[in-house]
Amino acid sequence: MNYIDEFKKNDIPFSWRELKIGRWGYSDKEFYLQSILDDEFVMKYTLDYLSKNEKEENSYVWELGSLFSPYDENEIYRLLNLIAISNEKDLMSYYRWRWILVNNLLKKILDKDYVNALLEISEFWLDLKSPIDMPYQYQGVENKLTPQEFYTKEHLCKVISDHKKWLEVEKKNLN
Repeated sequence: MNYIDEFKKNDIPFSWRELKIGRWGYSDKEFYLQSILDDEFVMKYTLDYLSKNEKEENSYVWELGSLFSPYDENEIYRLLNLIAISNEKDLMSYYRWRWILVNNLLKKILDKDYVNALLEISEFWLDLKSPIDMPYQYQGVENKLTPQEFYTKEHLCKVISDHKKWLEVEKKNLN
């Protein structure tokens, strides 16, 4: 899957910061995202960028583009960190990635039965370490839904609706 196309298709900015977060993930007290991209993706993106921006003035971008395989992960991290200089904006990049991943999750569960779809949604949010602003509640956590009430087609429809509303609100804050 080409994540950059997902960002563009959904009119969400993609920059060196999103590349950095996509490659190394993100973690703080409340939010977590595991690494999604690999070094090959980073290098392909960098070389493609440089082929289209031959007058790039940032020497760190050129240094990153000059690395040879096998890649030194520490060097890639160092250079991406220098290119995407402001760590304060890393949380925004996390939000952008999360929006893309939630949007893809909703597409991915369309052909699943309601039990497996709800299990996949639960697993998805567990993988993100259950951020405080997620649009989802696990069965029996801060609710009195029994498994028989939770794992129904009606509840899945409500969960999907909640996620779609959440995506709409989140998207307004991503630019």
